[in-house]
Amino acid sequence: MRITLTGLAIAGVMSAPALAAPTTVALGGASFADAPVSYDFGGGNSITFTTVAPGSFAPAGVSTSGNLQVASLGAPFYDPPQPTAYFTNRGGSFGPGVLAQFVGYTTPATVPFSIVQGLVGFRFDLGQGLQYGYADITGSTFSGVRFETTAGADVAFGAVPEPATWMLLIGGMAGVGMAMRRKRSALLNNL
Repeated sequence: MRITLTGLAIAGVMSAPALAAPTTVALGGASFADAPVSYDFGGGNSITFTTVAPGSFAPAGVSTSGNLQVASLGAPFYDPPQPTAYFTNRGGSFGPGVLAQFVGYTTPATVPFSIVQGLVGFRFDLGQGLQYGYADITGSTFSGVRFETTAGADVAFGAVPEPATWMLLIGGMAGVGMAMRRKRSALLNNL
């Protein structure tokens, strides 16, 4: 019996379980400059953002409830651990392999460098295993959350282009193709 790599690949795709899509909740740029803004995941798990030390460059503060924990950096950088913001343009994911400690904060903990757009990673458990996700914040604006509905699965961020970006790329490539075709036609007509 002879099995080809193509056959194995097709069999692997056919037997792979369907992955659930991450849940994205847009909050429309809710401001927490004057009052805290929270998102409740259910089961007593919520994340709350508030302004710490109001001023022109006021950093965000994050607190949690239930078993929700925030991705944080500890020693040798911070002792005790502090929440961290990840840059959106670098791409990556939050999941079991993320290089961070996960810590719950009952009182607002300062998120360093939160005046630029960043992602605050988190995890929580609704009784089916750890689910991972992130909150999108800029300054004192909470734009939304994205989390994986499948326990133990990573949720990607950053490097995946939006559908509008794909359409712009495809349109640009079509335009270049048409320009090249016209140039070729003009060259052939001049011969």
